[in-house]
Amino acid sequence: MVTWRGHLYSIVVVSILMIPLLTAIGYEIAPLASAQQSCEELQESGTVDHNTVENFQMTGDGMKSIDEEDDKEHWEERGDLPETEGLLWNDLCPLRNSFSTSFELYNDSAVGVRMNMVTGFKYTFSVDLQPLNSSEERPVADVYLMQEKEFTSQDFWDIGMYYTWDYWSRHADDEIRDEMATSSPNAQNLFLWGSFRDVHSYEKLNKVEFSVALDHPEEESCWIFDNCDPNPETMFLVIDSWDNIRVYDAGPQGENYSVDVNVIVEERLSLPNWTVKCFCCSGLIGILAAPFIVHKQYMKAGNVSMDVASADLMPHLETAPEEAPQVELPQMQ
Repeated sequence: MVTWRGHLYSIVVVSILMIPLLTAIGYEIAPLASAQQSCEELQESGTVDHNTVENFQMTGDGMKSIDEEDDKEHWEERGDLPETEGLLWNDLCPLRNSFSTSFELYNDSAVGVRMNMVTGFKYTFSVDLQPLNSSEERPVADVYLMQEKEFTSQDFWDIGMYYTWDYWSRHADDEIRDEMATSSPNAQNLFLWGSFRDVHSYEKLNKVEFSVALDHPEEESCWIFDNCDPNPETMFLVIDSWDNIRVYDAGPQGENYSVDVNVIVEERLSLPNWTVKCFCCSGLIGILAAPFIVHKQYMKAGNVSMDVASADLMPHLETAPEEAPQVELPQMQ
């Protein structure tokens, strides 16, 4: 007999199992924070400002090779990190509205946009370079879409060659930098900076258009034993005209260019990530269950009931059967 305690236990277990499902379909368990509320107000107004997008420009000559005669102070002066003007490193609101901006790309420098891309939207980027002062020089530059962890690192102990470090050391006679530029692809993927998904790098072009859609939120990773909340990781659209560590990039052109950037944001219908797991699990379960289903149907085929009285078990001939000859037995006296 089922008691009221059994019903209570069942309700508690079902409620616990329903929490991941409610989260997957978009139900917010925790209340919205004040920052999220301000972001919603900003998106409703239809404006895009520094709370949503940050424009930046990289300046500075970077580290240079020096002679032994130079003193330490001169080395420290040349070894400063490059300045990235315009980056405030604030928490950006999710980018849900289209925007456009313009830059003046100086020779041997880089410009770009920092933004917080989210799931459920399709982002179409259009970058167009034009010469200044009616110059006939054909503008050529490189366009990269990269994650924040590829652009720079806030942690001193991180190992890797980031984009800002590459920009800082571009004028240095560093043998390690030259070896890494010509190393194997596996070593480059491990230590060098790269574009998003290793495909969104467009080099030696004056006009490019591409689209990106995220299948999961970009968040900072935490170590196993670290007690931290994963923060959203922003994305960087970088347009550069300097000779970076990549082999097939465009070098300095000796001219300044005008750069027009247009970003079109469109909503798209996307299924939750858990649907992929359900589809894969259902296929695996179907493969495992197929032999049992076939065996059951095979065994069931031999148990079909038949009406023996009405069924002809053997076809008969239309001719009359022959009578066997009668043999007279001798009578006993």
